[in-house]
Amino acid sequence: KCGSTHINKNGKYNDRQNYICKDCKKKFNSLTDTIFHHTHLTYNQIEKAIDCIINLFSIRKMAAILKISTKTAFTLRHKIISCLKSIIKSFKLNGEVELDEYYLSINLKGTRSQNMPRSSKKRTSHGSNTRGISSHKVCITSGIDENDNMFFEVAGTSSVTSKMIEDTVVPRLTTITKVITDCKSSYESIAKINNWNLKQIKSSTYKDNEGNNLANINSLHQQLTLYLSNFRGVSTKHLQEYLDLFCFLKYLNWTTNYNDQLKEFKDKICVKSTSTVSYTHLRAH
Repeated sequence: KCGSTHINKNGKYNDRQNYICKDCKKKFNSLTDTIFHHTHLTYNQIEKAIDCIINLFSIRKMAAILKISTKTAFTLRHKIISCLKSIIKSFKLNGEVELDEYYLSINLKGTRSQNMPRSSKKRTSHGSNTRGISSHKVCITSGIDENDNMFFEVAGTSSVTSKMIEDTVVPRLTTITKVITDCKSSYESIAKINNWNLKQIKSSTYKDNEGNNLANINSLHQQLTLYLSNFRGVSTKHLQEYLDLFCFLKYLNWTTNYNDQLKEFKDKICVKSTSTVSYTHLRAH
């Protein structure tokens, strides 16, 4: 938790060695912060759960395959997806980059009535009674580079601002040669601060005089729309996790053969996302 390496052994529980940090006094064991922490599911069940996630199976289908309750299946899905956060954060864009925003209506699905920020509204086919970009819309900043590295980041509500771009876009860029966006003024101020070679496409045109366009990012947004249609509404509080999963599944499709995708997924979330656990230990568990 604190990054210290000063630790002591702190007894055993169920034949598993516990430790304590001498600096922050945090207690942990070899499964802390992994998908195997606080679970009675077997390794085989978790392996099947990962396969269900890769294939975008519903919670009910996943629960039936694993022979667990839908509540446990939902918890397990998000436990697994949450392991992708640090991996997706490490993806950086470079070279020629296309940036744009994607908007979704705020979804309060799963929020308890006493925690609702407002009274319930009648649902519409568009998911919101307010037309256009408003405070009822979630702004998602996104980008893709010439090597197909990408990111999607929940930035806030309403139309994109310079602050949103500064917080969610700038940290994801490195060694860029060109940035292509639409004509929003928010990008102009950030481009000046960060010395971007900014090319902006007018809304009434497909490309500029130099041939720059936003075809790749627009295609990615269409794929995201299709991906989100697999779920019966994604709540805003879990939206970032589903965006991380979308990026990682695209990464798998572009870099890994289908038959090897399950192994690659396991390697990433079971090994790369932690430094305290080994495959031998996991299989024994």
